[in-house]
Amino acid sequence: MKARLGSLFQTNAHSWPRRLYFGWLRRWRGVFAKRQSVHFVSVHGTRYKRVVFGDSAQAAEVESALDAFAGSGRFPPLVHRHENELLLGFVEGRAFDPGDTADRARLAEFLAALWQHSAVEQPCTALPFDARLAVDLDFLVQARVLDRARAEALADRAAAVAPATLVTGFDYVDPVAKNFVIAGEAPGGEQSPRLVAIDVESLRADQPLGTGLAQASLRWLSPGDVDVMASQVAESGGPDIDPQLDYVRLITTVAWTKRKFLQGKTHFIRAEHFDALLG
Repeated sequence: MKARLGSLFQTNAHSWPRRLYFGWLRRWRGVFAKRQSVHFVSVHGTRYKRVVFGDSAQAAEVESALDAFAGSGRFPPLVHRHENELLLGFVEGRAFDPGDTADRARLAEFLAALWQHSAVEQPCTALPFDARLAVDLDFLVQARVLDRARAEALADRAAAVAPATLVTGFDYVDPVAKNFVIAGEAPGGEQSPRLVAIDVESLRADQPLGTGLAQASLRWLSPGDVDVMASQVAESGGPDIDPQLDYVRLITTVAWTKRKFLQGKTHFIRAEHFDALLG
């Protein structure tokens, strides 16, 4: 049967004021803004989400990550990939509430499922994160985000808390509230409510476990609750990452700050983010 799938019959996921803002940000403030668009597609009344990436390599990387969790219900089902585009099932659900105890428990279960999958423990010295940290700190000094003394203090702190080995694997690197829905809460549903991550490009392989929690602490999770959430993940069946958590928080915070500067989103950068690491 025929279906109207052309761009004229698709709805952009972002409002036009937000698209104008992204365009302004890319041209005036940011060097490395996200080059991606999201559209809603209807096929005979069923909604799908079309994600267009900047290149086919990123689309293939996301496809591979989603395949690792196919059928798990943790992500929208991948219907099709074409070059640099993905077609995904649309997941209905309510917004994730970071302040809700039950929703936090669902997030812990979600992260446990990710961390359990293909986790690898390697010597920290065999991985690139120390070298990346040195480059990032030097850049932030040159960009006048950090002074030299603060950068040296962060480098010393990283050396002090660096674990002998680091566990890497799948993590969800941008766990902000808008990237999740709670599905299956309708009365009479066949499944219990579950957290579904709808921002699929935030699923990344080969990440230091704890990266997602570290980034959550820069947006909505208080720094004092990072250890609590990590413990909840371990209680839900995930690996215990306590030996590496301080190190992962530090390298993630520095890298995130560099990225926000380069994206022109300097309003996200806070001195207290670094104070929490050094305190």
